[in-house]
Amino acid sequence: MVEEKVGRENVSIKCSFGWEKLLEMKRNNEEFLAGDGFKRLRIIDVNEKARSIYLICELGKITFPLKFEKLEEVHKKLVNGGATLLPYKIDRLLPTWGNFVTGLFRYLGCDKH
Repeated sequence: MVEEKVGRENVSIKCSFGWEKLLEMKRNNEEFLAGDGFKRLRIIDVNEKARSIYLICELGKITFPLKFEKLEEVHKKLVNGGATLLPYKIDRLLPTWGNFVTGLFRYLGCDKH
């Protein structure tokens, strides 16, 4: 669970986002849906040195690496109200990743605040 200060209030956000959670998802082969709700995804590989992940879709296509640092930046904006968890909005922050990142954050419960 993440707790962030928003304005003058502490808001409890019941999301499990974090590097360890992504590693766990990879180990357990956990699947999640993309933001559009149609494409099934899972983390296929993790580069611990570079702290990046690779996703694979149900068609077998593997993505280029997604750095955890970038995910953290977007997550902080979501928590602080600076971004909305919609694929086209996330695409502005992480070009070409909007649909996949939206699905990942929804799976982790980051949209429940």
